[in-house]
Amino acid sequence: MDLKTPIENLYLVGPARAKILKKLGVQTLGDLLYYFPRAHQDLTKITFVKDLRPGEFSNIKTRVLEIKSFRTKVRKLTLTQALVEDDTGSLLCMWFNQPYLNKVIRPHETFLFSGKAVIEKNKLMLQNPIYEQEKTEQVHTARLVPIYPLTSQITQKQLRHIIKTYLDKSTIPEYIPEYILKSEKLLDEDAAVKSFHFPPDQSSLKRSKNRLAFDEIFVTQVRVLQNKKRLQKQSVVPISDDSRLASKLASLPFQLTSSQQQALDEITTDLREPYPANRLLEGDVGSGKTIVAALSVWLMAKHGLQAAILAPTEILAAQHYNNLLKFFADDGVVASLYTSQIQKINGYAMSRQSILNSLADGSSKIAFGTHALLEKKIKFKNLSLVVIDEQHRFGVEQRSVLKNLHNTHLLTMSATPIPRTLALTLYGDLDISMLKELPAGRQAIWTKIGTEENRSQAYEFIKKQTQAGRQAFVICPRVEESDKLGVKSATAEYKKLAYEVFPQLTVGLLHGKLKASEKEAVMQAFKDNEINILVASSVVEVGVDVPNATIMMIEGSERFGLAQLHQFRGRVGRSSHKSYCFLFTTDPENPRLQALIESQNGFDLAEKDLQIRGLGDLYGTEQSGYNFRIATLSNLEMVQRSRTLAEQLLASDPSLSNYPLLKQKIEAQPEVHLE
Repeated sequence: MDLKTPIENLYLVGPARAKILKKLGVQTLGDLLYYFPRAHQDLTKITFVKDLRPGEFSNIKTRVLEIKSFRTKVRKLTLTQALVEDDTGSLLCMWFNQPYLNKVIRPHETFLFSGKAVIEKNKLMLQNPIYEQEKTEQVHTARLVPIYPLTSQITQKQLRHIIKTYLDKSTIPEYIPEYILKSEKLLDEDAAVKSFHFPPDQSSLKRSKNRLAFDEIFVTQVRVLQNKKRLQKQSVVPISDDSRLASKLASLPFQLTSSQQQALDEITTDLREPYPANRLLEGDVGSGKTIVAALSVWLMAKHGLQAAILAPTEILAAQHYNNLLKFFADDGVVASLYTSQIQKINGYAMSRQSILNSLADGSSKIAFGTHALLEKKIKFKNLSLVVIDEQHRFGVEQRSVLKNLHNTHLLTMSATPIPRTLALTLYGDLDISMLKELPAGRQAIWTKIGTEENRSQAYEFIKKQTQAGRQAFVICPRVEESDKLGVKSATAEYKKLAYEVFPQLTVGLLHGKLKASEKEAVMQAFKDNEINILVASSVVEVGVDVPNATIMMIEGSERFGLAQLHQFRGRVGRSSHKSYCFLFTTDPENPRLQALIESQNGFDLAEKDLQIRGLGDLYGTEQSGYNFRIATLSNLEMVQRSRTLAEQLLASDPSLSNYPLLKQKIEAQPEVHLE
């Protein structure tokens, strides 16, 4: 059968049921066959009637003695009862409001029933059991039974019947090269899909799952490698040399770590190439990514080319600009800041039009900003390098706009370290530079779970720290109060701490709903130690740098992801002072919180987060065009092998002309943006 056949044209479906299936994303016969179960229920064991136990889910194989339906007097329900038996005893099976079963379940025939045994009026019975007549191959009982994600308008039994019917009628074509199937000892596609839906045993399920997981990873590897090859066919203006860097490095008040120096060498090598680079600079919180990026854009500016540094928030964009202004101005490099509310050139407030003119005529060599820099009206004279800080905080469309508008080098930075399997798979078209060391003098942050019982002790500790001259962050999950969620809000917590808990201290409030000028004023006051305690929303998650802050208190910590918690914690411990992190929660056994206590290493925590939360939640892969339904990326060996095989295949057949079905499969995937 043609896998492109519209779902409504299948005789078991029709227009009404097609509408329901389309809500599940099933548009064609192919979609139906690849609509995989979320789990399998093990109903392989048959229990004798005499061995049934109340409350246990069991399967029985019995002869039907009689079946009848009748209406109850009290609740006006229709009850259908079947008396069934095996060689060890008999019992009743009962269904509510299903009188048609009289015509389906016939006396003197053998049926299998699966359900929970209950005691009703001192009698053991099965209530609303799944039923299926004995046949050569069972579909709904006495096997590993597939359980599908559904809407309320279609039942498991109905969908199973439709899928099984068309699996039996269809042959699914093979698209992976034969030599790869043999070398990897993989099932063919047809067998893998059919066995994954209806496996005869656990071993078959494992083999089919392995093949389908390989498919997803291998296809992704081919896609990202093709993308990398396409990039190398484009052209950019290369820099002539990087000899000027030596004097700039010598002028720094500190020495780069070895991994910072290595990353800088890798980036400058990229910039000398005539095709655009696509590099990810990843490092743990506080590892010094910003100075590496600053040196890279400085080098472009010294070659007369423009660069842009994008940050996800106005606070972070302004912080980068203010911190690096002198770094550029000392060499006569003009730097501008452009957000929706702030416009500056070399530290002076300017009109919006002045900024636009300076970017268009090339006098502004380095532009700092938020997504406001992506507006269509902004024109650059010769933009050659785009740096995106905290790339995961930008939407996929935003991330690709500057890249598509200007043929540029792209350097993305992330303080959310990426597990190795993920880097090899999803980010395979990026070159990756990793900062594995922290700058000298950084101390481990003392981390502890807090509960209401020890809250007063935590407040007393904060008071003592502030008396010693230190400062504290208090993070809340929400900006405003919400009765439904019952979690702390920044505005309410600010009032409580300012007027009840710490009336003698200065408490500030920072959240995303404030105007840019208000945010800037609050942050500056906090940096100047005019604010002792800053109550904030997650707006401080990334990049905020206040070395004097030594306490991070996170309210409702169980509501944040592990990577986000690690980011919050990284706002303290940025000086020689001992720092502390309190994770206040109603769920002290939460695995994310336990992991944070056990490790300070962002790379270890990223691996743990991948295990706990899964791929989609953590990295938004579905949003980015990747939808892994079978693969978990926990198998590093499979990822590495598929990567090698994809490289070998594209080396011998770059256009995949010898494998049209594989080419078709890849081209059918949605466009991907993982810059």
